[in-house]
Amino acid sequence: MSRYKFIDIGINLTDPMFRGIYRGVQKHQDDLQDVIERAVQIGVKKFMITGGDLQDSKEALQLAQTRDMFFSTVGCHPTRCGEFEKNNPDLYLKELLSLAENNKGKVVAIGECGLDIMKRNRDRCVGGVVHSFDGTKEAAAALTDLDLYIGFNDAPWCGVKSTHAGSKYIKTSFPTKKKWENGHCLKDRNEPCHIIQILEIMSAVRDEDPLELANTLYNNTIKIFFPDI
Repeated sequence: MSRYKFIDIGINLTDPMFRGIYRGVQKHQDDLQDVIERAVQIGVKKFMITGGDLQDSKEALQLAQTRDMFFSTVGCHPTRCGEFEKNNPDLYLKELLSLAENNKGKVVAIGECGLDIMKRNRDRCVGGVVHSFDGTKEAAAALTDLDLYIGFNDAPWCGVKSTHAGSKYIKTSFPTKKKWENGHCLKDRNEPCHIIQILEIMSAVRDEDPLELANTLYNNTIKIFFPDI
């Protein structure tokens, strides 16, 4: 077993590509269980399945209810805010709130949501994470001034590519194919197992022991999202 412990706070497991479906077409077999198993092998203990809108939040919760290590979020991504206007805005918000309030054992966070909303309501939140961050040092400082945490990358997108500055620090690789093959990661599909690569990059850049850094990250995540554990 891995000596590390991780919690993936931004995994879009409801995305069809984890079922082998791309643009509505079944390109390869459903390999969700293999994806989960690879992540568990490197030390992922909990998966927070991201809710990108109301329907996605419902599907994330439904998936979260299938495993003890699965949890979910409820929210509406800023790029999907038009859904409020397409529907009855008050009812849409009420349904989101109801989904979160009635499933507190599984729904561990509100999100995704916009930073403008977060800034206005910061005093109403115990904390939070700006995930998949790729901004400047100044932007990061502005977020930490709000007492928010910062997260990097976001499966199934935003994987580390060879052209990225941090790629030279990666030590752990996974069998990967350009065309899907059983037992392999798929090129250009980011998986939760790749979280260990982010740890390796961060520990190298920060010149920190990777195990100590992993423990810090794990404890930070527990403090924000799982305070009763």
